[in-house]
Amino acid sequence: MGTIEAKNQTTSPVLTETIGKVALITLNRPDRLNAISEGLSTALIKAIKSADAAKDVNVIVLTGAGRAFCAGVDLKDVAGNDSNIIESRDMTDTFAQCTKPIIGAINGAAITGGLELALCCDFLYAADSAIFGDTHAKVGLMPTWGMSQKLPRIIGISRAREMSLSGDIIDASTAMQWGLVNKLCSKETLLEETLTKAQSIAEHIQGNTQKMKKLINEGWQSTLEQGLLLEEKYSFPHNRTVDLAEMMKVLEQVKKKNK
Repeated sequence: MGTIEAKNQTTSPVLTETIGKVALITLNRPDRLNAISEGLSTALIKAIKSADAAKDVNVIVLTGAGRAFCAGVDLKDVAGNDSNIIESRDMTDTFAQCTKPIIGAINGAAITGGLELALCCDFLYAADSAIFGDTHAKVGLMPTWGMSQKLPRIIGISRAREMSLSGDIIDASTAMQWGLVNKLCSKETLLEETLTKAQSIAEHIQGNTQKMKKLINEGWQSTLEQGLLLEEKYSFPHNRTVDLAEMMKVLEQVKKKNK
């Protein structure tokens, strides 16, 4: 099993490992519930960029060590280091610019900045014991990593208002019902099930997968009319390059595999 960075560097705030064609990135501050420090942010940016550039990696999985996914910003670290991490979008921009699919494996609490980090992923699998919350209103901060715009688009504006204005925590089952999470797993099988999904995506034609991700994500940020124009812009030129004979061979292989 190859690695992008040594997995045994347990003091690192972020661990990375390649499993097949998947990069597994683990937030590694379990004693602080994987709260985002300046060091974790810097290491996570490096890990995402490294995985995106790696020729042997097609998909990225993000998870947390210990009992939490991410408890948000480490305010003690930010205050102690006079950090501007709350106002910086370097981390979220890195996710947005990543060309490869990113799947979040939410193993525990994803709270405030941790939820914003989860929302940077393309979709989420979660442990059935995971919890989610936006406590910006409770602590007197305003979101700066996209929560106010992404959450309403994913779960609906009324549910997003309820979450963000009340600061209440929702459980994994509710997150699933609201469309925040794609699949619930037991905590024991979460990583295995997420990696299995990631490996299946990693086997696809990657140039096409990456273009699909780009098209969906850009269209999601626009109106329907603008999105349809984007589809025409990206899809028509691409489809003209497809060898239909080769495509038929792939379809036959898929049929045989699914029998």
